[in-house]
Amino acid sequence: MTTSPSSRPGRSPGRPAKALDPSASLLANLGAELRRTRLQRGLTLIQLGELTGYSWQHLGNVERGHVAPTENVVLACERALSAGGRLVSLLPGVIREQAAQRHAREAIRHHSAPAPEEDIDWSRLAATTRLSSMTADIVDELETITDRQRRLYHELTSAQMSVPVEAHLGLLIALLDNTSSTVLRHRIASAASEAAGFAAWIWHDLGDPHKSSFYYRTARDLLPEAGNPALASYISGYQALASEADGLTADAVHHAQKALDTAPKSTTRLTRSWLSALTASTLATTGRRHDSLALLRQAQEHFDAAQDREEWMYEFDRTALADYRGQCHLRLGQAKDAIAAFSEGLAALPETCERRGAQITIGLAEAHLSDGRLDQATDAAQRSLEVFASRGSVSGLRRVRRFRDLLRDGGHHREADQMDQHVRARLQEPR
Repeated sequence: MTTSPSSRPGRSPGRPAKALDPSASLLANLGAELRRTRLQRGLTLIQLGELTGYSWQHLGNVERGHVAPTENVVLACERALSAGGRLVSLLPGVIREQAAQRHAREAIRHHSAPAPEEDIDWSRLAATTRLSSMTADIVDELETITDRQRRLYHELTSAQMSVPVEAHLGLLIALLDNTSSTVLRHRIASAASEAAGFAAWIWHDLGDPHKSSFYYRTARDLLPEAGNPALASYISGYQALASEADGLTADAVHHAQKALDTAPKSTTRLTRSWLSALTASTLATTGRRHDSLALLRQAQEHFDAAQDREEWMYEFDRTALADYRGQCHLRLGQAKDAIAAFSEGLAALPETCERRGAQITIGLAEAHLSDGRLDQATDAAQRSLEVFASRGSVSGLRRVRRFRDLLRDGGHHREADQMDQHVRARLQEPR
């Protein structure tokens, strides 16, 4: 499925892109480009301020060309708007222009002539240059980058991953706007959808629901161009996980059920196994015991029959399935079954999957606590805390804090205080 240029993701219908005004200052052009891109994304200044952490009044002054932004402001706007490098490319010219103006003022003050202007405007050259052709080989490389970034998630922190993933997404969107081939557009849009979903998950892990929601919307805008319903189900599944972690049970069930119901028949058995396990986990949160256990059995059947996986599917293996099984049993009040499932998952876990191990271990801690095994519970929670803290995982630390609250609710105040002391000691460690 193709779209007209006016209906491409991120492009407001009936609002064609305007060329930069060659007669305007570079600062004014940067402001105009920022405003145009913001409006294309359908954001208000207040919403952009929430995404970037800068006041909407300051951003408004930048758009009007009244204030020269710092590099950090431009980079924040570039990431939030997935501007494809357009904003960053204008910044060097603005810096040079501001420096020339300062020099001119100093020259007047000291009765000396201002410095002559350069004969070439490099920033405008960068802003107007466009890729003239797109080849299958280039798209192959872009898809390889998308795949490698997904694999690096196990090796780096979410904070380390956020900038390269957002930059890659911006590049993909920019290339999509300059590619006419239907086949290549589908591939680029698929890679961009996956990158947007990945960025959304990273910002969820970093505890920023505004940016997470923004990138999930971006992914949804790109999916029609991608024409990949299986990928759409996959991204809906991750929205379910994010909603569940945020305590939005109804939203989690909605996204999970939608992901399972809309997955096309061509979806691999491995992805179907994950979607079934995910939906089982969310239904267990609502107490739907029969439906949850039936979906767990279905997930196991799909997994046992799986032979391959989609190229964008994460490494869903026996350890991940065991984690979902443990979560279901824990939520259904079956603590011993949950302990067995979590322990099975940890026993088969590859050493490189430290983050996933921490997720399983905090589940094991809750299961031990539910079964009255206090020492095993606190020991497992401490191990999870160390990993989540070292990886900068806000969502993971929330899980540990929830466990701390369960200790207090159960009357285990000494153990809860010990966990708080451990956190304070770690915060005081030299960085």
